Amino acid sequence: MRRRLLLLVLPAIFALFHLFTGRWAARLHSGELASQRALADAVASWTLDKAGQTAHSPGGALFDAEWTFGTCTMAVMGLGQVTLEHPALADRYLPAMERCLDWLLSEEARSFGTLAWGEDGLAADTEPGGHAYLGYLGAALGVHRLLVPDSRYAQRHDDLTRSLVRGLAGPVERFQTYPGETYPPDQSAAAAAVALHARATGLDRDALLRDWARRWRQAAVDPGTGMLVQRLDPQGGWADGPRGSGTAFAAYFLSHAQRELSEELHRALVQQAWVHSLGLGAMREHPRSVRGRGDIDSGPVVLGLGVSATGFALGSARAQGDERVYRGMLRTAALFGLPVPHRGGRWFMTGGGIGNAIMLAMLTAPRGRPRLRQRSADSWPQHGQLSQLRQRSADSWPQHGQLSQLRQRSADSWPQHGQLSQLRQRSADS
Repeated sequence: MRRRLLLLVLPAIFALFHLFTGRWAARLHSGELASQRALADAVASWTLDKAGQTAHSPGGALFDAEWTFGTCTMAVMGLGQVTLEHPALADRYLPAMERCLDWLLSEEARSFGTLAWGEDGLAADTEPGGHAYLGYLGAALGVHRLLVPDSRYAQRHDDLTRSLVRGLAGPVERFQTYPGETYPPDQSAAAAAVALHARATGLDRDALLRDWARRWRQAAVDPGTGMLVQRLDPQGGWADGPRGSGTAFAAYFLSHAQRELSEELHRALVQQAWVHSLGLGAMREHPRSVRGRGDIDSGPVVLGLGVSATGFALGSARAQGDERVYRGMLRTAALFGLPVPHRGGRWFMTGGGIGNAIMLAMLTAPRGRPRLRQRSADSWPQHGQLSQLRQRSADSWPQHGQLSQLRQRSADSWPQHGQLSQLRQRSADS
């Protein structure tokens, strides 16, 4: 009797879970204000209390420091992305973003890099070709500056960006995270930092980024699988093979800088690493034809499926408008991450500070065009437009049921202030 009851109850529970998480994924993928705000509120609350608090990794002191640095950079990215999508939330999240940035710009935050290089990466006389990890700080500063053009961090942001530009302009293998260690995923964050700075200041970095992307693709993208190699040796050879975690991570950051290259990497992930069943989805850490183990970057690898690869691929899926992959992986993340109400928001119980900061950044990555549909490649506000966007309330964003009409309009056809009553009288064909 009990077994029969269990056989009836378990499918019902899974069906409810499937329904709930599917609807949640649809709301997050579409950018619904309430769903994004719930995730952002929890991260902002944690950040205001614990920014800079040591994150404990399984890899020792160096990785503890990296994870602490990464927690704040990803928190700023996620909170900034939500605010850029919903400008009325600026006052709500800027204090938490600036709490993190203040710590990230302290000597303590960069001490792990200073110890490795024997010099501070933000020093004026730093040699080009090092400290690639500072691309994450540059990207965080860039998102903040899109929101606050007259940012009090502007001078340090400009100085850091010039250093990153020098690194990207040189040989790919020479732009190193630590002495003798080149990680192509870290360079993708540096490219995002340069692109975001250009967007915030009006500078033209397109030629530089195209040239870097061409050389980076040749040096680090496996031509057989289309996935990104995790590490290069000092001579430019492969020190590791193509990996799902690095490919997904780079695809997310390149959505800010080189959307075509980001799309190529996401497509390779889906072809080589995407696994799905019963509505759940995950990414393999290694291509289908390769058996490999996990490490500190991949996180746990179970039956070939990588925790980091799955989490980071949520960002590339949203950036590329791939709702099917996004939905499947969010269901898996919800199953194992256990999202619960927390401080007025929603918090993944098993994620801790770094896990929730990463999930916020990935789940709210800047949206690209939906799959199989045409849309503007860049959904971010352009230089000089933010002051106008801030004047719109959150309620002025598209409501449910209007999306099919709005998708038919180009980005330039959105109604300006005072024109809405006229536009409503026009048909979509006019």
